[in-house]
Amino acid sequence: MLSLVKTFLLFSLINILLWLSAPVTAKQPKTLVVTSDEWCPYVCDDEALPGFLVEVVKEIAQKNKIKITFSLTPLARALNLAEKGKVDILLALTPQHITDYQLQQSQLSFGGLYNDFYVQAESSWRFQDINNLKSYLKNNAILGTINGYQYGETVDGFIKDNSEHVFSASGNSPLTKQLRMLKMGRLDILLDSRFTVQYQLTKLQEKDIIYAGTQGDFTPLFLGFSSSLSKELINLFDQGLITLRQSGRLQQILAKYGTLDWHLAEHNSSNKDTRSLAEASI
Repeated sequence: MLSLVKTFLLFSLINILLWLSAPVTAKQPKTLVVTSDEWCPYVCDDEALPGFLVEVVKEIAQKNKIKITFSLTPLARALNLAEKGKVDILLALTPQHITDYQLQQSQLSFGGLYNDFYVQAESSWRFQDINNLKSYLKNNAILGTINGYQYGETVDGFIKDNSEHVFSASGNSPLTKQLRMLKMGRLDILLDSRFTVQYQLTKLQEKDIIYAGTQGDFTPLFLGFSSSLSKELINLFDQGLITLRQSGRLQQILAKYGTLDWHLAEHNSSNKDTRSLAEASI
């Protein structure tokens, strides 16, 4: 019996010594998972020009020694993952998205959008109000939207009530798909923001698709954060945007995409003049 006790004590002592001699590894900070669908020039599937919002978020993270990993994910799926805590930050969300999926919101806007309509150049239809849109769709026309996107209470309600005349694209590059379908005549009207549509039309040198009107005013977009992240971390991204704007670095990033600071559009959201959409500020 004494022998067994001695043996046990010996093994215990060896284990303690091994544990004490093991190298101490500092706890590594969590790598934040950031995602969005492709929505150029905000988020692009391009290694050289990944989108100005991707560049802004990555630069803020780097300056604050925050590790992040970014990937493209269809928006509807990304929202569900964020709600479950499997995604940490979503880019370019409306306040309604953030409320519906129980996320936290950046205090500052990180972009914005309008509800703009586009048609083939040969089409005579122009948006006047929801009623004239409804009348046009009743003639077997199809409106193209993007799955998971929210367009405000008025348009969202309209889409729900007229779902048989609406096609919602999904995937990582839904706008590209919808533009192709519009040009082929498989859609009659496309609903998206002028900033993303005009960017794609300019890039493709496409002249067969034209602007057909706007519903509502400028809507700011925000970063959506998982409910598990701290307020301090969220504040770092808000403060980081302020620093980029004040230093002129934000303007340098935006210039690569041919766009201007969306802060200008926020202060001029009541301006209805849309004659020069390609030159409008984001």
